[in-house]
Formats: sequence, C-alpha cells, structure tokens
Amino acid sequence: MTDRSPKKAAHSRPELSDLELEIMNVVWELGACTSAEVIDAVRKTRRLADTTIRTVLSNIRKKGYIEQVPSMQRGYRFRPTVDREKVARRSLKKLIGNLFDGSARGAIMQLIGDESIADSDLKEIRKLIDERKSRGNRK
Repeated sequence: MTDRSPKKAAHSRPELSDLELEIMNVVWELGACTSAEVIDAVRKTRRLADTTIRTVLSNIRKKGYIEQVPSMQRGYRFRPTVDREKVARRSLKKLIGNLFDGSARGAIMQLIGDESIADSDLKEIRKLIDERKSRGNRK
C-alpha cells in the first residue's frame, strides 16, 4: 500500500490517540470498509456507541490516515492511506525515546528479559540479528 496523501508525509501526520489507533487497526484488518463494518468489528471486543466510532473515524480521516472512496453502494468506504508498519515504526521510536532515552538496546533488553517470550520467538530474533550482522551494520 502506498501513501496516497500528497499533502502530508506519514511522519508529519498528527499522532493517533489510543482509541484512534484501536479503530485504525480495525480498518487495517478490514481494508476498504464502511463505517458499519468497522462498528461491527469494534463491537466484537468493545462496547462503544455508533456515534463514538463514527466520530473517531472522522477524526482519523481528518488526520490523514484514511480516505473516503466512493462506493457503488450507498455511502462511502474508508481505505487506509498509511501502512500499519509506518505508524508502528514511528510509535516505537517515540516509545523508545520516551521510556529508554532513545536506546534501542535498552528496549530490546527489556523485551528479551520478559519471560513470556516463547523460545521460537527468541530463535526468530536470533535469526534476524544474525542476518543483520551478515549484511553489516548499515542503517
């Protein structure tokens, strides 16, 4: 998926609140969707009023994370304009900056120290580290 909004780069959009991010995750999962489809999906995990969800969708649209696209059906469909990975990368950088003084090492050490990480996940992490080392220390 490409960034369809020429007005703002992904890093310059206002950040999403926790609720906006929760609903944005639903939109990413559904792809192009109606507000009714988002409401149905959100209601499976959380009790929110239809108006609240529609207001959050409107706010997300104003921030440039989704756009309305015409539909053959009544109304509009929403579609993401930013990849989930771009938002995740920016959010992670902010989290590392705020909680670990910008130290990726500190964040990784915290995660690795978590006993709930499965051995299979640790093996995958080791594989990623080995691949990164074999490519060199390029950024």
